[in-house]
Amino acid sequence: MSNIILTTTVYTKLNKEFLYQTNSQERVDIYLKSIRQWLTKTKLNIIVVENSGYRFEELDDEREEYRGRFEVISFNEDDIDEADYLIDNTSKGASEMFAIHYAFYNSTIIQANRFFIIKITGRYFIPDFEEYLNQYNLDDYDCLRQNDSSMCEIVGSNYNAFEHIFNLQLLTETNEYYGHVEDIWKYRISKCNHIFVLRTFYIEPTRRGGWDGFCYCL
Repeated sequence: MSNIILTTTVYTKLNKEFLYQTNSQERVDIYLKSIRQWLTKTKLNIIVVENSGYRFEELDDEREEYRGRFEVISFNEDDIDEADYLIDNTSKGASEMFAIHYAFYNSTIIQANRFFIIKITGRYFIPDFEEYLNQYNLDDYDCLRQNDSSMCEIVGSNYNAFEHIFNLQLLTETNEYYGHVEDIWKYRISKCNHIFVLRTFYIEPTRRGGWDGFCYCL
């Protein structure tokens, strides 16, 4: 079994770099479609984390129906003292890392079920992801990455390796801050002994959030 953290941001900050889709309703619609697919087409634990304060009240029925394996953790990073360092930060990855961290420590599901943690960008649903994972024992691995090591829509870690893979300090090998989180994750994963490398997954064409285009595979 795995705990899936779906990262979402409905109300975007215009100071963030590499941001294309800024319409909040468009973002809500794409998130709702993905989340409902994860709930109805898999049996995985689904933890949605939203870092701009949106509650996803549209999912209140699902909260009840899938109680025990589904929760929405909503917060506004502007209201969290520990996130003060993000106020002028232009890196989307820095905010996402904080959200993952926040979800990990505030999720009743994760803390009750210390399974492998897999972060997936919330707009994407992967139809055969659960079936594929069920072929392997993730307890044998420290971390998980996409087939293309430069991508970071999917990143995972053993529960006990969480603070290594998802550490809030975005530091390079020389201890310098670097906001390009794809490279940070690539570096951290490279330091692990047992790395699970996913195959390529083909998905329904899904609009990207960072540039004007669609994603067809992860």
